[in-house]
Amino acid sequence: MSSRQPQPYPNSALVPLPAAVDLIRFEKNLLQIGFFGAHDTRHHTHSTRRIEQWVNRGGERIRVAAEFRSSSLGLPSTSDRDKYIAFMKIAMDQRLKFGRLENPIRFTGYQLLKELGLTYSGENYEDINRWGQRLADTTITSEQVIYLAARKKYANKTVHVFRSFLRAGQGQLDDSRRAEHYEVVLEDWLLENLNQSYVIPEDFNAYRQLKRPTGKGIFGYLHLWFHASQGRPVEKDYAELCLLLNIPAYKHISKIKETMGRSLDELTEIGYLSSWDVRRMLSKDGFKLVLMPGNQLRELLTLSQRKIQATGEAAVLPVEGSPESEALRALTAQGISQSKALSLAEFATPEAIMEQIDYATHLMARDRRGKFENPAGFIIYSIENSIPIPKDFKASRKALARQQAEAAASPEADAHRIRLEEEYEEFIHTQVEDEVQKRFGGNAFAKRVESVKRDRVRKEPRFAQMSSQQQREIAEQMLRREITDSLPLPTFEEWNQAAEQMNLFPDVARR
Repeated sequence: MSSRQPQPYPNSALVPLPAAVDLIRFEKNLLQIGFFGAHDTRHHTHSTRRIEQWVNRGGERIRVAAEFRSSSLGLPSTSDRDKYIAFMKIAMDQRLKFGRLENPIRFTGYQLLKELGLTYSGENYEDINRWGQRLADTTITSEQVIYLAARKKYANKTVHVFRSFLRAGQGQLDDSRRAEHYEVVLEDWLLENLNQSYVIPEDFNAYRQLKRPTGKGIFGYLHLWFHASQGRPVEKDYAELCLLLNIPAYKHISKIKETMGRSLDELTEIGYLSSWDVRRMLSKDGFKLVLMPGNQLRELLTLSQRKIQATGEAAVLPVEGSPESEALRALTAQGISQSKALSLAEFATPEAIMEQIDYATHLMARDRRGKFENPAGFIIYSIENSIPIPKDFKASRKALARQQAEAAASPEADAHRIRLEEEYEEFIHTQVEDEVQKRFGGNAFAKRVESVKRDRVRKEPRFAQMSSQQQREIAEQMLRREITDSLPLPTFEEWNQAAEQMNLFPDVARR
């Protein structure tokens, strides 16, 4: 099989591409299961690949897996993702025209190459044919991992992406006048999911600016991660991401920055990240990526949710009396400028800001040596680093909120939700402590806490300002937070729904 990738036009003959956002819809399953790798096809000849993950469904932790198999054509890679995205652009245009996507989907080689900004050479037409055959050839064995949106269930079966791929038409001596056209029949599960809008919106124009395969692979995940975090910073296990991308995972920070770091820089250049860092994991060996969203990605997330976002204008203050307004008032009362307070509000919820202010104030009040010379700076540090707050401290705030709700004119609904949130936090706490015992037996946890503490003291001046006891408490919470992030825990809504279902069948719950 030829591994040559299509080459773009020379600068003097580039196909002009529109500057505006060009949204396409990428089916979620293909992104989440790592169907398209970021590997170099010249060095990867494997015809099978398996990815296993632990997830939480219905309050239970279960293992899911996806296994990919292909013939001599190889497994889908970056160049296949490029063509698939261009193909989806054509397919979604057809859906907009007819109201629904239907099989078969027909397009010309000229259309696909034009979308990709590639020359109309015979080799590029051959690449289209190999791409279509590869997607029709590759099988996916789903072990409860592929979600079927129309049936609201997970598949436990072997499926394909393309049911069939057909090339028709004849090439001519002049490649620019080739009449080749293609016909794709999508598998039923994929067609249903696309029509059910089980998709992630992506900007095709932004994608076309990327050159590095790993950057293109990470691109789609950024939409998932920052949508889930509501635009706040995210941390991701480096080794797990490498597994999804089908690329080597390195064991030294310098090598990670030299390889994946260049792709992250490229994503920063197009405004999808504002900054990034590689840090050691606290709860286990290995590294994690710390990613901050860029303005272009923020605007796209807002656009995809059909909300209006002003750019280049003065900041809009929140409505008076709203939680956001109260959080800003609390920040400025601590000596933080309004512009900085607004910046902090972009990365944390009002509740999180209030909790961090309360906890930072609590720590400073316990400091008898007067080491906290800049209280406002310490609060900023606490919010930007999401300093973990001990369970007991959070519980006391919840108890106070419940008492206030019960004393209000209409207390029942608010007080009931607060009680449920306390039960949920107790459930999460139990799950995390169980995992701590599994990972760290005997004195291992205390030793790891001391290691985290020494590392933070050496690298972070504001952390060094705390007393030894305060440093130990925060180091413990940092470890627990990392463990929490690594577990497939349900959201509050998922946990509450599962609890309600169990209450409908008390006999089952008792068993």
